[in-house]
Amino acid sequence: MTAKRATKAETAHGLSKAEACKALQVAPTADEELITQAYWHQARKVRLLAARDPEARAELDKLNRAFLVLNPARAEAPLTGEAPPATTGPFATEVVASVRRVVDQTKARWPNHIPEVTTLVATTAILTYLALSAGAEPIWTLIVAGAAAVAIWAPWRRL
Repeated sequence: MTAKRATKAETAHGLSKAEACKALQVAPTADEELITQAYWHQARKVRLLAARDPEARAELDKLNRAFLVLNPARAEAPLTGEAPPATTGPFATEVVASVRRVVDQTKARWPNHIPEVTTLVATTAILTYLALSAGAEPIWTLIVAGAAAVAIWAPWRRL
């Protein structure tokens, strides 16, 4: 028995008609108006998060593709170009990379002191957050947090 091949129409936009119906939660016999209503109902759930959350963006893209599969006469889905893919700037990438380097250096130099350093850093971060949320002056809070960070890391850097 040979396997049934999917035709081009059945896998348009990377989804089969059954997958598109499942994504929009409609029956295969649904009319265009019901498909459009289902699309908007599903899209509203992820629309606002799509600019920041990659998973929500992927879900919105899947809904857009499903809409196009079930409405082949339409050129594009209503929300196709609305939310650009979430990206991080070079500054954020640089900061994350530098934090990872410091963590890796600490792990390499003092594998037995990871719990102490982690506890001190987490406590400082929590106290900084609490001070800022309580209305403390941001500049002084950050200066004190920076001093605490230096005090935390200084003993470990000398070992």
